[in-house]
Amino acid sequence: MQNLLNNAPDPDMPPVTWGWRDVIAVVVTVLAGTLVLLGAIQLLPIAQDEALGVTSPVPYISTALIYLLILLAVYLFAARRSGWAALGWRPVPIPMLLMVPALLLLIITGMVLINLLIVLATGDFENPQVDALTGGNALTSNQLLLLLVLVAGVVPAVEEVFFRGMIYGLMRRQWGALLAIVASAALFSVVHVLPILMPALFFVGLVLGFLREWSKSIVPCILLHSLQNALVLIAINATLSGM
Repeated sequence: MQNLLNNAPDPDMPPVTWGWRDVIAVVVTVLAGTLVLLGAIQLLPIAQDEALGVTSPVPYISTALIYLLILLAVYLFAARRSGWAALGWRPVPIPMLLMVPALLLLIITGMVLINLLIVLATGDFENPQVDALTGGNALTSNQLLLLLVLVAGVVPAVEEVFFRGMIYGLMRRQWGALLAIVASAALFSVVHVLPILMPALFFVGLVLGFLREWSKSIVPCILLHSLQNALVLIAINATLSGM
């Protein structure tokens, strides 16, 4: 606990040289790029099938491009100057990676319990991601594979670079590990703009934050986040398929 409360620079990590202006620059760049992309989409003579969700070509490609833009912005305003290692892109020992399945079980169990409490408190729970990702329809094998590439590949990698890399690194330098873990988890849950999922996302963010601090790397965070997203997507599709 003393290490978590200590806000001294981590001697095992390269120095964090970016600041909040750089974070704001990333956000502004991504928002501007997203607006340009959405404007360009409106000019395209392509009909969008909302029943397909993100598996429809335009939403799929647009989502991928936005996440790649986030990665580019993080590079321009942080990694280019400080290096990827400062963002936590560092190798970790194999035994540390072997802890990921246990943490995955912890995350899934925690999410189930949190969502169950929401049902008990409100009498209802409807995951808005179901329609957003699938259009409310069971996926074909090809659609599931494409979504796994995006949802369990691109998305967790980029989100961990930004949240546990850039944001957590800056918060830890200024506030110490414990507050950085809590604050970055809160930001992680709020940014998803899914109120009913925020408690579970906050819990996921806490686990990922502790893993980032413990491992000194975002690599196991990416792996854990990827596996969690993959399991959720597979579970959603299994439910829609009536399995």
